[in-house]
Amino acid sequence: MFANCLLVNDFNKSLSFYRDTLGLEVNSTEGKFANFKVENIELAIMEKSAAKEMFSEKYIGGNGSVLLCFQVDDVETSAKELQDKGVIFISGPKVTSWGQTVAYFQDPDNNIWEISKK
Repeated sequence: MFANCLLVNDFNKSLSFYRDTLGLEVNSTEGKFANFKVENIELAIMEKSAAKEMFSEKYIGGNGSVLLCFQVDDVETSAKELQDKGVIFISGPKVTSWGQTVAYFQDPDNNIWEISKK
């Protein structure tokens, strides 16, 4: 299994975004940490203040430094569903020069998400 953990500025805001807006199912929460199961990937969030116990604060930078990509059956439909939940897209849906349909949005910490056609 592949696991990712995003360090976030506001745990409650990010939890609401991933659980309520994106509709991800929460596996577990503990303090300022939560993880979600997305097919065969585990995605977790941890508030930056909690991560300071794990490693030096100098490694916990500003906002957004990750691009996360998920494939969907229909980019336009998925984008519309997310827009209806308040997600603002920064690009697309569009067809790239190599023929892939994509759309991009940001989470509350400015990490960029790509949805693309399977």
